[in-house]
Amino acid sequence: MRVPVEIFVTNKRLNYRDLSMVSDAPEAKESTNSFSGFMDVKGDNCLLDYEEVFDDGEVASTTVMVKNGSALISRRGDINTNLVFMQGESCDCVCHNGYRNLNLRVNTKKIKSDLCRLGGKLSIDYTIEIMGNLAEKNSFCVSVCPSDSVS
Repeated sequence: MRVPVEIFVTNKRLNYRDLSMVSDAPEAKESTNSFSGFMDVKGDNCLLDYEEVFDDGEVASTTVMVKNGSALISRRGDINTNLVFMQGESCDCVCHNGYRNLNLRVNTKKIKSDLCRLGGKLSIDYTIEIMGNLAEKNSFCVSVCPSDSVS
């Protein structure tokens, strides 16, 4: 059964591609957004669907699937991504930027989820490599609560 939910997403991204000199220390960029969406929980499986609207007006349809301690996050918009997160594992994933597919390696450092019908959190710490080079170090946290419980 699909339940309306409020979704709060916090991203913390340390982008190594922003370095202008080797000695520069990159700064992490943090963003927090809230969205309305739907959650469906069946046993250990949890599915979140929501639309993200970014500062530049871009819209992406996002699906977060959590099952047995693993997660899949798919975004569909100007840039399409399918990222797989498995505790302590590296997964080859794909990002399509409108011109070509870009192969990414997602290294999950930590994943924790307590999502259930009453809401909860999914938090993931991970890095992204492009062609064997560290590109980003990220932290992603999704907090969910049923819409009627938000005041």
